[in-house]
Amino acid sequence: MTDQYVPSAGGGGGPRGVVENPMNVLLYGFLTCGIYCIYWSWLRVKEMNAYLGREQVNPMFIFPGCLCFPLVWYADHLFAQGLPEMQQKAGVPVKDDYIMDLLLLILLAPVGQYMIQQKLNEIWSR
Repeated sequence: MTDQYVPSAGGGGGPRGVVENPMNVLLYGFLTCGIYCIYWSWLRVKEMNAYLGREQVNPMFIFPGCLCFPLVWYADHLFAQGLPEMQQKAGVPVKDDYIMDLLLLILLAPVGQYMIQQKLNEIWSR
């Protein structure tokens, strides 16, 4: 699967994000020792905010979070909270995996981002 931009179709939320291969997200996260994870978070937070039509997560929490981990953990918390609302807007069956998503994002970011990218691809494809 190649990365592609999915234009907004009728229904759902706002503009849709980029469909990415979740395996690439996982591999890039591990190969770059987490640097790609920061970049991925920055992009997905901006896509989430655009899709929801409001600021669920302030993108400025991501880069300063490199120096202050509780700040990025708070951003992860807000991101995990916004996923069910995105699924609902897209008409995807809502799976509230908040605890699992949050723990994976905090403890093993590439794996958490792999799981979330799968959910986002499902949302963007609707």
